[in-house]
Amino acid sequence: MSTSSTDAAEALAAMRASQARLAAAADCPPARHLAFGAVMGCLVATPALPTLYTLVAEAALIACVALIVRWDRRRTGMFINGYRSGRTRPITFTMLAIFLALYLASVWLARERGIHWAPVAIGGVTAGLAYYASILWQRAFRREMGVAA
Repeated sequence: MSTSSTDAAEALAAMRASQARLAAAADCPPARHLAFGAVMGCLVATPALPTLYTLVAEAALIACVALIVRWDRRRTGMFINGYRSGRTRPITFTMLAIFLALYLASVWLARERGIHWAPVAIGGVTAGLAYYASILWQRAFRREMGVAA
């Protein structure tokens, strides 16, 4: 093997090792998926509250997202953006579309129809869907990094 072939093989091996480390870091504990599900479920449930409290709750949920990012960085040394290109992007945008539709339904039912318990029920469903979606996202990322999910 020539020097350039050896260098290329070493570079490829280093890249695969780096991908394996990323995949290992992305192996989140169930509590991390649960945290994401809880934040999304609570967000969809906020229209059950009076408007002022909705705004306060949404601000608190933004703070929770910051805490999850911080948790990821402490646990793994990094935060992997959900909007990154690759196999995870379709999952991210599908989640976004579904959760946005559920949030809008929640707002409509509470504000327009006066069914104030509906956002709580929709939020519960959203929490379960978000938990599952977080697991799907993780699996897709790990497969992309060359590790079986």
